[in-house]
Amino acid sequence: MSETLPAQPVPDALAVVVDAPLGLLALGMPGCAACMLLPASLAEIRRARPGLRVAIGEFAGVADWALREDLLWPRGIHVSRSSVPALALLRDGAVVATRPGGGPAWVIDRWLGEHLGPGDAPLPEVPTPAELEALDALAGRVAHGVRVGRWRASTEGG
Repeated sequence: MSETLPAQPVPDALAVVVDAPLGLLALGMPGCAACMLLPASLAEIRRARPGLRVAIGEFAGVADWALREDLLWPRGIHVSRSSVPALALLRDGAVVATRPGGGPAWVIDRWLGEHLGPGDAPLPEVPTPAELEALDALAGRVAHGVRVGRWRASTEGG
């Protein structure tokens, strides 16, 4: 598999992006198919936008969810089990934009472009090979009620 971006505990992921001039924090949880696609998509974002520090925080258990009140809510990042994956764009530690859901790298990059301008490396409006590989690994899973295979077909014009 191509290079991906690993998930880490939410406090660790927040620490990675909060001290950066520009940071993208993705939030997910185990077992969420859409969250399992984030590592491949965000690795591509990191390549296309080398000045953007990117991290994935994972809510692995009840204690992690309890941390939201102190770590995320004061920053304006509101996330629940039904709203993951979620993305937050930070500038010098302050949230400037949030986005529910993940998506292919090009969709995320388009959203980032609204706030940051174009990236260094334009992304084609199709899933990358790493994203397609991740989708294949999740074949048959259900992500928020949508079969991953159906999502893939829709990205390929099906």
